[in-house]
Amino acid sequence: MLKSLYFKIVLILLIFIIAVMCAVGAILMNGVTSFYTEEFTRQMTDCFAPDGLLMNDLQVAAQNNNYAYEMRSVLAAYGSILGIDQYRNYYILDTDGEMIAGSDTTLGAELEITPNMLSAISGAGDNLAAANMNYSDWAVRMSATDDGKNDCIIYIKDSLEEMRQLNSMLFSIILQAMLIGILIAVLLSFFLAKSISSPLQSLTHGTQLVAQGEFSGEIEVRSADEIGVLAENFNFMRERLRDTIDEVEGEKEKLDTVLSCMRDAVVAFTVEGDVLHSNSSAAELFGEELENGTLTIEKCFEALDLPLAKLGNSIILSSPDVPVEKSRDGFIFRDRICDSRVYDVSFAVIKYIETSRHIASGCVFIIHDVTGRYELDESRREFVANVSHELRTPLTSIKGATETVMMDPEMDSETRDYFLDMVLSESDRMTRIVSDLLVLSRLDNKRTKWNIETFDFKNSVRRLCDVMKPDLDAHGHTVNFESDEVIPEITADRQRIEQVVINIMSNAIKYTPDGGKIDLRLIATPQSTLVLHVSDNGIGIPEEDIEHLFERFYRVEKSRTQDAGGTGLGLAIAKELAIAHGGNITVSSKVGEGTTVRLELPIECKLKTEENSEKQ
Repeated sequence: MLKSLYFKIVLILLIFIIAVMCAVGAILMNGVTSFYTEEFTRQMTDCFAPDGLLMNDLQVAAQNNNYAYEMRSVLAAYGSILGIDQYRNYYILDTDGEMIAGSDTTLGAELEITPNMLSAISGAGDNLAAANMNYSDWAVRMSATDDGKNDCIIYIKDSLEEMRQLNSMLFSIILQAMLIGILIAVLLSFFLAKSISSPLQSLTHGTQLVAQGEFSGEIEVRSADEIGVLAENFNFMRERLRDTIDEVEGEKEKLDTVLSCMRDAVVAFTVEGDVLHSNSSAAELFGEELENGTLTIEKCFEALDLPLAKLGNSIILSSPDVPVEKSRDGFIFRDRICDSRVYDVSFAVIKYIETSRHIASGCVFIIHDVTGRYELDESRREFVANVSHELRTPLTSIKGATETVMMDPEMDSETRDYFLDMVLSESDRMTRIVSDLLVLSRLDNKRTKWNIETFDFKNSVRRLCDVMKPDLDAHGHTVNFESDEVIPEITADRQRIEQVVINIMSNAIKYTPDGGKIDLRLIATPQSTLVLHVSDNGIGIPEEDIEHLFERFYRVEKSRTQDAGGTGLGLAIAKELAIAHGGNITVSSKVGEGTTVRLELPIECKLKTEENSEKQ
């Protein structure tokens, strides 16, 4: 009963009537009180004005020997103006507050000392409205002579009894009106509740049918008011909900069809590590374990050789040093070998709704077979190595022959120099290509010979700035090198690391217009790494090309000057060397504003760690 709509509507109307009547009563009674208080203050202020007739007459009367009698006569004469009646009286007091004469000697004998009376006795003359008092009073000190012989106090006091009688009458009227209003409100609330609850009951029945999956029942609209609009909207919502459920079921069927037809294996796991969903390709990959339900997320990690581990309800990288690509919701693991096949595995976190409507987290693996691509890449790397070895010897011979021709005095000097310079330049360029390809080949095949030593990287960078000064001066560039005061020594292949820095600085010099500025900043991080920033104010790199900068033979021709040259292998080599040491290189750039290359190197390089491990 207490939770029904009938009771709530009745209760609301009753509270409304009571609140309104209480507010009206409080306002009226407070208004009456304020009116009496303010009217008393106004009358007294006007009557006892310093230049008024009453004050003049009182001053004259105070100069007589029988001043109390004279002043009493003056106050009696002004009684109507002062509002003297059975509730308001006047008194003549001495300077100690004792009554000399008054309109009511009985009440005058019982007068209490009030703040206004004390103010008049002290000569201050300030009259304050009494707050929360059952009376109003006014006191004025009269000084007729200089010697203060006839000094006295005129004191007016109103008991406010008339105001209290009026408030009592108002309270009685308001109480009667409130009782009548409550009776009317109770009767109206029952009719109102009936008119509202009847269509709401129909809506309730309709929602119960929808909750049970029954969408055929339509609610009859009986009015055009807000409840009628609600019924129409509910009927529209019911139709849309039925269409949405049909659409979701159709999408689910299409998704199941797409997953079953995918050549990539797809396996989803719950937060506990159990299989949530899989397709036919996943069944072929994992075989009986998936069919009999024994496949878990840990077994999936092990089968695909993934550097992941389950920690509670979270999936973490078990080997942070393993190169991994980060995606929006997870990781991408390249070239994972399983049963002589090579896969690219995409791992992502997903959210799904359990049967209890609780949103849970899980993960999904998309396993793409890239065996063909992997084998092609291997063949391509081997081909580059073989071609490099084959080209190096003839290119050296071409260079020697060209130098011999340049020394032949019988050939026309201008023609000879033109062709020999061209051949020599191209042979040098091809020799550099071959040399770079050999470096990449050794890095790819893990055949690079490393000369690991501990050295001062800060001094190496400063020395390289001096070494490249002629090239900087030729382009009119200014170079600025800054460093933290304390830079620890690093353990790495000094020659290879310096080669990385030279490649980075060469690009900065090459792709910065003459008269540019190149800034180098070396810092030590709390993660035991050194970071070298090489920034220029050159032509910059388009955003879409940045992700391809470290690909072999990739060049951003449209954003470079025509005479910049280059093979497209320098950054690829620098990247490979940095990664081999356990570091990394990243690039940030904006067209027309410049480029910043960030080289990060560990203080104790990965190669040194591996060497120590092998010795142990």
